[in-house]
Amino acid sequence: MKLKKSLGQNFLKDSFYLDKIISSSQIDTTQNVIEIGPGDGALTNLILHNSKSLTAYEIDNRFSEFLKERFSKTNFQVVNKDFLTVDLNDVISGQIIMGNLPYNVSSQIILKIIEANLDYKHCIFLIQKELANRFVVGPKSSKISIQSQVFCDIEALFDIPPEAFDPAPKVNSAVIKITPHNKYESYFSKYENLKKILAICFANPRKKISSALKNFDMDMAKFSFDLNSRPEELEITDFFEILIHYEGQI
Repeated sequence: MKLKKSLGQNFLKDSFYLDKIISSSQIDTTQNVIEIGPGDGALTNLILHNSKSLTAYEIDNRFSEFLKERFSKTNFQVVNKDFLTVDLNDVISGQIIMGNLPYNVSSQIILKIIEANLDYKHCIFLIQKELANRFVVGPKSSKISIQSQVFCDIEALFDIPPEAFDPAPKVNSAVIKITPHNKYESYFSKYENLKKILAICFANPRKKISSALKNFDMDMAKFSFDLNSRPEELEITDFFEILIHYEGQI
């Protein structure tokens, strides 16, 4: 089948990396799994051999029909839908979520899952390495790394080179693990206001945070962090501090 560039279809073919994804996923024969973007079924086949059941979401009808026929004698269900349109409350409960995510919508899929704050065990996703670096907590913060930290821990597991795919993408890839937590549960109800703050602060991430805070008309003397810091130099607790002062005046 001819692959559709518009759907970001780059299929992982290298058996070494496919096996490495399975071994890092911690699935076993008691576990129900969700796969996003199964494509030609290379990873799907391995998941089915190591899990209790698998529900896959495939937007391309051609591959959806192909997978339905290929795995007709297994505990497999394929849903021919765009995962971004799926009501997660209907499908996720204590499951492991996996997938070689389409590069063009990877961040949207990840944020959809973590922001829903649902009961999933963890996610194992193959995404563009540059995006993985933005999600994973590092020396510099990003808007999405702060958003993610509210709900989960994200760690980079290993990189995968372009030649492991067909067709080979022009970028490097990485496998990440997302594990939900409740350590910031008291801020869940304040998340929408936090997103507003982050959007303004990271509009110019290399400018001083004091410049962004002028948009909120706050008393700068109240903050414990260095006002000469850039937004990318701040930690999540610093943004929580901004949030508390912001909500105190609205």
